Amino acid sequence: MVNRMGPVGLLVGAAGLVAATTVLAVEDPLIAGVAVLALLPVFTRGVDGWRWLLALTMALLICASSNIVSLADGSFHWRFVAIGALIIWGLCLPSGPKTSIDPWTRVFLAALWAIAGLATLSVTWSVVPMETLPRGVALLLLAALVHLVVRRRWPDRDVMMADLRIIYVVLALSTVVSLGYGLIGGTLGPAISGSTRFEGVYNNPNMLGMVCALTVPLGWAAYRHSGRRGDLLGILPAAGLLVLSQSRTGLIAVLVGALWVVLRHGLGPLLRLAAVAAGALLTAYLFNLLPAVAGAVWIQQVAGRFTGQDDLSSGRTGMWQATIDLWWQNRPALGFGYASRNHLSELARYDELLDFGVGVVHNSYLQLLLELGLAAAVPLVLLLLAAGKAALRAPVSRANSGLVWLIVTGLLIQLTESAIFGTGQTYPYVFWLAVAAVLLHLPADRAARTRRLQDSRSHKPAGQPELLRLRPSSSPRATKALTRSRQAR
Repeated sequence: MVNRMGPVGLLVGAAGLVAATTVLAVEDPLIAGVAVLALLPVFTRGVDGWRWLLALTMALLICASSNIVSLADGSFHWRFVAIGALIIWGLCLPSGPKTSIDPWTRVFLAALWAIAGLATLSVTWSVVPMETLPRGVALLLLAALVHLVVRRRWPDRDVMMADLRIIYVVLALSTVVSLGYGLIGGTLGPAISGSTRFEGVYNNPNMLGMVCALTVPLGWAAYRHSGRRGDLLGILPAAGLLVLSQSRTGLIAVLVGALWVVLRHGLGPLLRLAAVAAGALLTAYLFNLLPAVAGAVWIQQVAGRFTGQDDLSSGRTGMWQATIDLWWQNRPALGFGYASRNHLSELARYDELLDFGVGVVHNSYLQLLLELGLAAAVPLVLLLLAAGKAALRAPVSRANSGLVWLIVTGLLIQLTESAIFGTGQTYPYVFWLAVAAVLLHLPADRAARTRRLQDSRSHKPAGQPELLRLRPSSSPRATKALTRSRQAR
């Protein structure tokens, strides 16, 4: 069983996976993808069928967002077939005992369904209806999958963490495969030297950075739940590739998310972290290691991504302004239709009224307004409030420390990327499933506990005597009388 595999077994399996993939990928990427899917059962032995299908679905989503054309084409339709199979299979499984869910979880599910329904309905006014319809249906599948796990599988916290752990295993394996593919393909060396950005098997470095930024906190959540150090192994390649991708947003978001969790723990852990960091810097200074580290080419290259440009947003601020102008001046109420962003710059060549030369928006929230207009504003705000509730209200102990870390990281990344509703890749599935996991197991708030206590007191069994508690009087005479009676007894 994957939950019982030790660190050595995981390393051996990962090494075999890398060897098979990288050798085959040079000549035939499609065979390499089949090899990855064939070796997947090694890591899911003994896992129930639904969870195995979940692992296969994540693998297909990774293949669909790959820079290897044959993998992307071969998995394009099968990823949605796998998601549909997950939903049908989950509906056929016997449901557990009925459990009440937090009101914010209900708000979250309703808002996610509203966004998906509006996206599908926008086919009626979309500028590219044939693109909007399948993408809208894919978003409906995402909402259905999240709803399914919340109502049927994840009331059991152990089942929930086992499902999230299998997602983490697949993501971690994709980073290991990326390392091997880059080594054989000759792209890893230049990335380590700092001359290029590394993308592995993913479509671009930013996508690799997003995946790694989610894999790191998800691995920490798996470790904190199980307590097995082997669960930390997948964090190492993910963290390394996050640096090699040189994704500024990913690096900042992961660090801010980690700092958020530390601050939620209180002042003590923050002071200990500061002491450890100061000790490490002092040790490096005493042994004269700071010049060697700071002088490394890849360190300078990463630092140059933050300091070597006049516009740290890489032109994104101009894209955002152009997006706002196009949306507000043309279709503020309903937008241009879901998934129309990729086609607007092309349509602008034929329509003089559309002055839009931006191919990407690089902001999930602005892109949703561009595509669905003010009609999507309310459900979007509700989704963000639900995610904020999870980040603020959930205790940051055990697995929640990693899941809250993931939520904060994911929300920040989408300020400069457009993937939070992009159903063609793993990002939205991992992110929204993590939000659902935290919301579902939020501790009951004080008002809810008070209401339940009052209800329990008002529904006492018939014939049960009521016990009266006499509050002692503050009168000195009454106090003396009570003392005399006690002495007489």
